[in-house]
Amino acid sequence: MLRYLRLYRRDFLLGLLCLVVTNAVTLLIPWLLKEAIDALGRGSALRNVAFHACAIVVAALVLAAIRTWSRLLILGASRRIVYDIRDDLYAHLLSLPASFYARRRTGEIMSRAVNDLMLIRSLFGPGILSVLNVALLYSAGLPLMAFLDPWLTLAAILPYPLILIGVFRVSRTIHERSNRTQEQLAEISNDAQETLSGINMVKAFVQEEGESRAFGGLSREYRRRSLLLARSRGLIVTLMGGLDKVSTIMVLCLGALHIIAGTLTKGGLVAFLAYLALLSGPTVMMGWVLGVFQRGLGAIRRVEEIRAQTSDLPGDRALGAGPDVQGAIAFRGLRFSYPNGGRAERPVLQDVDLDVPAGATVGIVGRVGSGKSTLVQLVAAVYPVADGTLWIDGRDLNSIPTSHLRAQVAMVPQETFLFSRSIADNIALGAPAAPRSRIEDVARLAQITRDLPDLPQGLDTLVGERGVTLSGGQRQRVALARALLLEPRILILDDALSSIDADTEEAILGGLRDTMRRRTTLVISHRVATVLNADCIVVLEDGRVVESGSAAQLLARDGPFARMHRQQQIERELESL
Repeated sequence: MLRYLRLYRRDFLLGLLCLVVTNAVTLLIPWLLKEAIDALGRGSALRNVAFHACAIVVAALVLAAIRTWSRLLILGASRRIVYDIRDDLYAHLLSLPASFYARRRTGEIMSRAVNDLMLIRSLFGPGILSVLNVALLYSAGLPLMAFLDPWLTLAAILPYPLILIGVFRVSRTIHERSNRTQEQLAEISNDAQETLSGINMVKAFVQEEGESRAFGGLSREYRRRSLLLARSRGLIVTLMGGLDKVSTIMVLCLGALHIIAGTLTKGGLVAFLAYLALLSGPTVMMGWVLGVFQRGLGAIRRVEEIRAQTSDLPGDRALGAGPDVQGAIAFRGLRFSYPNGGRAERPVLQDVDLDVPAGATVGIVGRVGSGKSTLVQLVAAVYPVADGTLWIDGRDLNSIPTSHLRAQVAMVPQETFLFSRSIADNIALGAPAAPRSRIEDVARLAQITRDLPDLPQGLDTLVGERGVTLSGGQRQRVALARALLLEPRILILDDALSSIDADTEEAILGGLRDTMRRRTTLVISHRVATVLNADCIVVLEDGRVVESGSAAQLLARDGPFARMHRQQQIERELESL
């Protein structure tokens, strides 16, 4: 965070200079008031008193102008700092791999990006402003009070050690309770985000009341933690305010005695009380400032925790432009397990050995949970693999820059994600500069055009959040068009046609045959018929390759693939009855 402060040190220094002038003028006004009262006591001419009154008015006007500039400079710098932190944090989040998002919930990340940055803004803005203001007031105000009456000054500051002891004891409690409060706020954000994202499921299963109760429980816990934090903060404010009033009473009593003794003038007592009031305000506010610092420092810690996360993909650390990708893929003894929070990891893929020539079409089939999707995700560098277990064109995948590899690989996943934009914009996600004619070509290839008459604005129709206004099959076809637009060297279809009817699937595959000949294509499907025309078919069971070969070879062996084929044939015949 220090580098952000250094970037705007000029604004902070100018703001500090304005604060110095502001506090000098602030401290001048009580002195002018003292001189005016003492002049009246001596029976001076009214003109002399009027001079002091005019001087107070001028000082007040100057004070208002400079105080405004001090706030504009410091508070403005705090907002620019948070703007930079937000941009850098967002860019960093985009650079983190899928494994990070598998460990963190979206609502928690959103809380860091929104709520914690607001706390950091309060720290660098009002927090720093208040601390500088208090430091300047005390460094100049106490000497002026001592000049007026040193013994009275000693009596005035006598309660302050008790304030410091109280603040020290309560501050640790405030820090702990502030962190727990922010963590609970992250829980609320995550619950709201998940519930609203899955609102259709909530309504389908009539869980509105249950979700409302769950959210209410989280909110009550947040209220409880917030009240505990407010009590701690209120205790400091009460402590400071109470001891400050004790100090004021002591000054009034002793000041009256000093006036009677002739060691202090009436104007001097008024100025002394004014200085004491100027110091007491910021002193009482220190309780609030302490809370701002505790919450702000906690927010900085949580943001830095995310910024300290790095990519676990070796390709992100690979240097150079990257080689030309032809599309040959080789798996050599590949083993893979998903991180399991330090607990024993269950292998998802085991000892996979497989060669995919460049330009070949390979079908991958197997039961649910056999590792099909994981296998192709590793090709797209979604998760890290061990060195020497996955090769692209004879080069270790880990030696190829991730961004370069992904520019040559396009994947259509099972669960399609569309942004709240038009269909055309979603298709052009990976190639925003693509000409309209090219977008229309891939839309036609993915059989989207047959649905355009039913869409109000054709390809320019907005699809809503996550593509909610489209059917599952339509979303998959948009995702397919998006992948085709990139003209990748490696095309991955991860059960990408599962929500599409058989006739449309056949039309899409027929249109893709020429496209698939020019690139390496990995096709995952639960329908055996989808992969019958593949150059090679791979069957996975429990993360292992149990058989591979052409459709004719596998059917002749009467193994797992042949059994799947017969079972699905029977199912189709039964459906046609």
